[in-house]
Amino acid sequence: MMSGSHPRSGFLLFLLAGVVLVSTGAPFSPATAAPLTANHASERVFSPLFSRPVLAFYYTWYHPETFCRCQMSDLPVTRYDSSDVATIDRQIRQASLAGITGFITSWPGPGNTQDDNLAKLLLRAARYQQRTGIHFVSSLYLESDADAVRNNLAGALRYAIKHYTADPHFFHWQGKPVIFVWRPIGNGRTLSTWAALRQQVDPGHRLLWLAEGTDTGLLSVFDGLHLFSAAYWGLLDHTIASVDQSFRAHINAYNNVHHTHKLWIAGVQPGYDDTRVPGRIGTYRVPRNNGATYRLSWQGAISSTPDWISVSTFNEWFEGSMIEPGIGYGSLYLNLTRQYSALWRRP
Repeated sequence: MMSGSHPRSGFLLFLLAGVVLVSTGAPFSPATAAPLTANHASERVFSPLFSRPVLAFYYTWYHPETFCRCQMSDLPVTRYDSSDVATIDRQIRQASLAGITGFITSWPGPGNTQDDNLAKLLLRAARYQQRTGIHFVSSLYLESDADAVRNNLAGALRYAIKHYTADPHFFHWQGKPVIFVWRPIGNGRTLSTWAALRQQVDPGHRLLWLAEGTDTGLLSVFDGLHLFSAAYWGLLDHTIASVDQSFRAHINAYNNVHHTHKLWIAGVQPGYDDTRVPGRIGTYRVPRNNGATYRLSWQGAISSTPDWISVSTFNEWFEGSMIEPGIGYGSLYLNLTRQYSALWRRP
């Protein structure tokens, strides 16, 4: 199954409608690496390396009453409000300690709480650098099916470019701001839509546009491919290394033919379980297997020599794909992220 399709967009609209139920010397080895530490000196030692970025999908739509076993497979150690500065500071620090370069923050367009929270995140990243010397960043994930984006793609992108991409804590690659695009094709959007849109809002290709999907045809308009799904089918049948390597090979072939340097962003995932999401059709599970799935995912991604690695996700609790500390697994996935991100960055 070579498909990047994913049922998350309907639930984003569900949320936006406000409907949420209550209720140093020795050789490195992932098995022996020390766990995360609260010591600020360690934060400096493990400052993420930008030559090999690790970026985690990040969501800012939570309130304490959002968290409920009735709609989630697990719960965070601390139930939180995504708009709370202390929460943002904690999440930046946890991610940075785990070797994550920055977030890919879900963005459903301008004029909402998530828009406010992205601005707040960039400000808190600046404060974090002032305190620790660590440069933490965020890109944005353009939620193409959100009303404020779908109804005015050009306007949403112009807003994002104007308000965010010049920020020093917005993710740049080789001097260019990076925007990730969810589900570029569908709901009336075609490749021609994006070609015309890019000519309209980014004619000089001053930005890098990364498409979610598996079709290398997208590369005629976009600058690279990422998989929010982290190629979960390869995790289920234990062929993830060959799946990821196949994507790398296809992108290499495209680059050779077209004399380009399109990017391959390999996705990693700890597991997935959206079976409790209210009203969702086509749910599925990818068992975590006490960290074995995440290890396999990282090994497959690294084997494909990606340009970057994306983590699906830091905190998507509804879909059960989070690495943020949880009641059921503690900090296991942050520790594994730190171990494997360091392994990937070894010379």
